[in-house]
Amino acid sequence: MSEYLSPNLGLNERVLTVSQLNAQVKKLLSNNFPLVVVEGEISGLHHHRASGHYYFNLKDERALLRCVMFARSASKLPFQPEDGLKVLVRAEISLYERDGQYQAVIQHMEPHGEGELRLAMERLRAKLQGMGWFEDELKKPLPTFPKRIVIVSSPKGAATRDVYVNLWRRYPPVALSLQPTAVQGQLAVSEICRAITKINQLTERPDFAILTRGGGSLEDLAAFNSEEVAAAIHESEIPIVSAVGHDVDFTIADFVADLRAPTPSTAAELVTPDAKDLGIRFDEYAMRLEKDTRAMVTRHQTVVAHITRRVRDPKRDLVNNRQRLNDRIKSFVRTQNQIITQQETGLAQLQRALNQAKPGVRLQHYRTKLNGAQSQISQFVSVQNRENRARFTLALKRLFQLEAQIRERTDTTFQNLRRTLIQARPHTHIKHLQTQLEVTRSRLEVRAGENIQSAKNNLSSIVKNIEAVSPLAVLSRGYAVVSKPKEGTAFGEIAKSVADLHPNENIETHLSDGTVSSKITQVVKKEHRDIK
Repeated sequence: MSEYLSPNLGLNERVLTVSQLNAQVKKLLSNNFPLVVVEGEISGLHHHRASGHYYFNLKDERALLRCVMFARSASKLPFQPEDGLKVLVRAEISLYERDGQYQAVIQHMEPHGEGELRLAMERLRAKLQGMGWFEDELKKPLPTFPKRIVIVSSPKGAATRDVYVNLWRRYPPVALSLQPTAVQGQLAVSEICRAITKINQLTERPDFAILTRGGGSLEDLAAFNSEEVAAAIHESEIPIVSAVGHDVDFTIADFVADLRAPTPSTAAELVTPDAKDLGIRFDEYAMRLEKDTRAMVTRHQTVVAHITRRVRDPKRDLVNNRQRLNDRIKSFVRTQNQIITQQETGLAQLQRALNQAKPGVRLQHYRTKLNGAQSQISQFVSVQNRENRARFTLALKRLFQLEAQIRERTDTTFQNLRRTLIQARPHTHIKHLQTQLEVTRSRLEVRAGENIQSAKNNLSSIVKNIEAVSPLAVLSRGYAVVSKPKEGTAFGEIAKSVADLHPNENIETHLSDGTVSSKITQVVKKEHRDIK
């Protein structure tokens, strides 16, 4: 603190800085107003997200009080503050030294008057929402054309008259009845619950019920914000339409009900169709149905005329199919004969080749076996040809039988089709017969191919057996035949031992791919010793 004498201010006067003055005023306020309870309405609310503090004003009709509620106290609030809410606060009056403005540091706050009702409503709403009572899956559907509607309301209320008048005006066929109940006061909650229970016990159960009343304050609408009424609506088997108050009024009953109407007058428009609109729609449907019926008759007549022009004589298709079948049979016979001829030609060539191969005396034994094998081949081929011809003849016979059966069935079917030509399409049945014919033809071709392949496999096995016993096969494995040249023979005299050969004699060595002529220079006989 700075102290000095000033001639202008007088002797011994004390001079304070602004900070010092504000500090003393703050101390004075704190000492005289340690805790006060203030009633007012919140305005200018600001929530500082980073710190968690609340800054706002409390006001009444003539004055304004600046307030702050720090995060430590704000975290204990059981409700969400908002502008316009009347509250009671317990605060310490202090001075904000930097700005020189006094303020209330709030330690506790609670709603006051209507604010308490709104807080209770919000708590109940949060509770029921957590229980899932507001879910869309629980909403019961309303019929488009209701027959019976019950109005749950006060008989003397203007809202009841509005609902009655609008329902009768829009949809006269509906049967209306009133379930009287109080909609305000101490008895309203129990009477509303009893009314909802009673309409669920009616012998002629209505399609749905309209719970309605006019607008009012939160205190007037308190019955519709009670948990008992909400439970009665939730447990009702009959759908409940809530039409309470005006557009801006929302109650717990609105959230639990199966449908919420903004006003009682609007409820009639939401739950019933307009009879005038229905009459216009019915006339339009009748005209459209007549137009569609005529168009459908015309379209079917055109289709019948088109089908009549395109129907063909089935005998023409049968003749064409029979001609194609005969052509396929002839082609099949010709192919089989060619295959058999080729097999016989191949066997004759093999026989000529074997006759030309004469390796001499030593090959006589193999020639005898070859002749026996050739005889077996001829017998096997003859038997196989007879079996193939028998199978082919049997298949051909089956084809002719199948053709006769198809012809007989087709004639019968044609007679039936002639009688039912208008109602049936012969092209479908003919296509089915063609499909069966193609399947039969495919099976015959597969069976013939299997027989031909079997014959080829047997022939290949026999040829391999002949090649296995042929002396040429022995020579191809690295063996050789030694003979002495002799006129009039192809191989000469076969040498079976070294005793048959002498030095200075000419010999021929027969290999698999040719003959080598040479002259003996030395003959060495190998001594064989018995192994003991």
